[in-house]
Amino acid sequence: MMNRRQLMDHINQVSFVINEITLYLDTHPCDTEALEYFREMSRHRSQALKDYAESYGPLTVDTAADSCSDRWSWINEPWPWQEGGC
Repeated sequence: MMNRRQLMDHINQVSFVINEITLYLDTHPCDTEALEYFREMSRHRSQALKDYAESYGPLTVDTAADSCSDRWSWINEPWPWQEGGC
């Protein structure tokens, strides 16, 4: 299990990879290996965002739904740069 800082670092790293592979796929749309790598990294990012939301509150609005069962509460959670210097 990663701590808050490690999980945030992981999310940033996987997000960077996704951005880079997206640029590559823009110019190489038929590269099936790159497309599979994109899908794999997207799954990792989605899981990391879900894990972060469960432990520390959502980072993105699409992960807010999981933590807002009875009311819209994601605004009440600390932002990533608060609480322990993430």
